[in-house]
Amino acid sequence: MATSHLPQFWLPANCRLQLSRSPMLARPVHRQQHCFGVPVLPFCVRPEKGLRMRLRAFCLGTALALMLGVFSLNSVVAGEGDTPKGEFTSTHKQARIIKPLHDGKPIALHTYCLDKDGNILACVGGDNVEAVMNADGTQQIKTIPAPKLIQVYSPDGELKKEIELTFAPTAINLTSDGTIFVAGHGKVAKVSSDGKVLSTADSPHIGDMATFKERVEAGARKQVEEFTQQFRDQIKRIDERIAKLKEKPEAEITDKDRKRLETYEEQKALYEEQLKSQESMYKDMFAGDQMLDSKLGITALAVTSKDIFVCCNAIEGYGYEVWRMNHEFSEPKKVVAELGGCCGQCDIQANEEHLILAENTKFKVGLLDRDGNRVFDFGKGDRKAVDGFGSCCNPMNVRCCNNGDILTAESSIGTIKRFNDKGKLLGVVGKAKIGGGCKHVALGFDEQRNRYYMMNVDKSHICVLVPNAEAPETTPEEVLAKAAREGLGKKLVGEWSLNGKRKADAKPAASGLGALIGGLLGGDGGEAAVSDDPYGSSYLHFHEDGKLSMSGGMFEGGDNGWEAVSQDGNTLIVSQLQDQIQYYDYKIEFVNDDEATITLMFNESVLSSNRYKRVKDELAAEEKKEEPAAPEAKAEPAAEQK
Repeated sequence: MATSHLPQFWLPANCRLQLSRSPMLARPVHRQQHCFGVPVLPFCVRPEKGLRMRLRAFCLGTALALMLGVFSLNSVVAGEGDTPKGEFTSTHKQARIIKPLHDGKPIALHTYCLDKDGNILACVGGDNVEAVMNADGTQQIKTIPAPKLIQVYSPDGELKKEIELTFAPTAINLTSDGTIFVAGHGKVAKVSSDGKVLSTADSPHIGDMATFKERVEAGARKQVEEFTQQFRDQIKRIDERIAKLKEKPEAEITDKDRKRLETYEEQKALYEEQLKSQESMYKDMFAGDQMLDSKLGITALAVTSKDIFVCCNAIEGYGYEVWRMNHEFSEPKKVVAELGGCCGQCDIQANEEHLILAENTKFKVGLLDRDGNRVFDFGKGDRKAVDGFGSCCNPMNVRCCNNGDILTAESSIGTIKRFNDKGKLLGVVGKAKIGGGCKHVALGFDEQRNRYYMMNVDKSHICVLVPNAEAPETTPEEVLAKAAREGLGKKLVGEWSLNGKRKADAKPAASGLGALIGGLLGGDGGEAAVSDDPYGSSYLHFHEDGKLSMSGGMFEGGDNGWEAVSQDGNTLIVSQLQDQIQYYDYKIEFVNDDEATITLMFNESVLSSNRYKRVKDELAAEEKKEEPAAPEAKAEPAAEQK
């Protein structure tokens, strides 16, 4: 029996919601709001009886839109593992990681930057919302408090200092004299180089808090109206049809007209009921602290000798704005509006000449003056060209160098590239192991030590890339992977299924969008679409060459693979690869040579866990014997020679 660990909770609008464990949706609200550049909701709505018919159509449209997004993504991502066109060779290699700890325990990492001495200033902590398993097997959402800190680490990863803040920091940068500016959750603070908090103020996009809340509420009402307008439009059209029929003289009204009138009235009542339910549902979604917290989000902060630039969520819609103010937090001015950003990500940096934007939805880097006027931009979406940006939305983050060069970081792919101030590619630095997904991948450069850094937000650590000449021939991670590949990895190779047969007796569950669409259309995939275990597979084949084949679950089909990571006793950890990019991990616990518990995980979160049996050759042979023999073809009479 499949075991699902998707947390559930209840809203007053008679809708049960499931929190997604997708890498694109699993981050906090201010980090994940979009998918393929369009707004998404981080849960799946399972409506009660009165809403199902209309929401089926709504979900079908969403599914089709996602299909287009997936196809678009595949057209960009496929082949990312291929050697790009160009003469550049990576100059750096990931050698180790730096993982923030507080009191000896891991703490959430939000972003970081480097000071002039190469120290790492990490923004960590803050309250975290988690799904907690109760003793009876139910789950509930709990807020887990944690300190809100700037942690200062040496270039070698030694914790030197902690600076306490009154807000969870999500953006940070420094001036040339070492003064720190940090921001998050609607607040900005100025911190001296020795760690003293000098001043704190509201983010410039807030203004008066009471007015800000009113504007957020007005924006939420507008979004509710936009999302429910289709129902009002339909009700209006039905009213017009009813009015047209009632204009007829009584003597001219036929039985067919009366039947139509009755049908229109029923349809109108249904739409009115759905409109009321939808309005209630969306009001719950956009009301209270959830919407306010989202609008208080700050994604990036940049500093020059006289200006601070703050990138924050726009009050209306799903875009971003950039505000400028001075170092004393006065003279606020909005300099960029309607800025796009995929998956809740929008990064900015600045030097004395330009405000620099990572325009991930356009595959460009934009250079603007301090008033927000565009000077020029560079970049293109191209998975093959060495100077192009790949995946669904990149570059995700940028960083300015002292000589004017601009560094770019690509999420999912993990590539760092260096461009000059004119947009010419100077080289490919290297690739960090950050896992797949659209996410924050802050980067840094230590010029003195010639080291590069990139953040893995999923695992809350920072990847350290050193020059190839300094990198060990084999890193500790590579040693562990080799031992796992040559150890339990060999035992894993082969076919595994829930019942030990290559062809399961039961029909495999429909997977992915096919299951969703099948269920919406009333097909066989309906039950699979609402299954409590959408990630589970009924059959897995771990090929010796690293290919992974599977049946059932949302990952069926596609370019899947596996790669050994580590082993401990009878437990093996392998990465699940999609288009040669790691998104998930499998934890394989061998019971014996022919039986194992295989658990699919996203970071430390369990998505699905099942007991599998090895498909043995003799069983496969028996199945082949049971198959009816194909009828022998009758020999055609030879043609007579003339």
